[in-house]
Amino acid sequence: MSSTAAPLLDRLDTTVCVLTTAHAGAVSGCIVTYVTPASIHAERPRLVVLTSHENLTHELLGASGVLALHPVALGQEDWVERFGFQSGRDVDKFAGLAWEPGETGSPILAEALGWIEGRVLATMDCGDHTARLVEPLAVSLRDAAAVPLRAAEVYAGGIDEPRAPSLFPWRP
Repeated sequence: MSSTAAPLLDRLDTTVCVLTTAHAGAVSGCIVTYVTPASIHAERPRLVVLTSHENLTHELLGASGVLALHPVALGQEDWVERFGFQSGRDVDKFAGLAWEPGETGSPILAEALGWIEGRVLATMDCGDHTARLVEPLAVSLRDAAAVPLRAAEVYAGGIDEPRAPSLFPWRP
């Protein structure tokens, strides 16, 4: 697994990701932008992922201890609104999306450029977020040519105002 993880891990730092998890028959997902590799040893890859205390995904992740991370590619900006600007308590964020349960039961999104599925090894409260040290268990890079959407591009595009007419004017 160590040799297959590196090409995807290289794409995570500052990349917008959809984090998914499942627990007791419920599935949830949210946008995360605080994701970074936490090990320089390819044979023991680790990630740190931060989740907001305010969302359902945070609660389910705390109960399940497993997750899947899906880097968002340019062209998938609608995932930012789907997974970032509505609550899983109110809507089914997965409606109309192809997905299947992964090795841990976390939803794996069929249209993602790739994914990392893992288990939480440790947690640390960080104020309004919780940091989770994650051990990857399974990795897939489906589209090595896809360009990841960076958090800076989302913020620069005014995504904090999700109803603005043109959120991503710099896109080709």
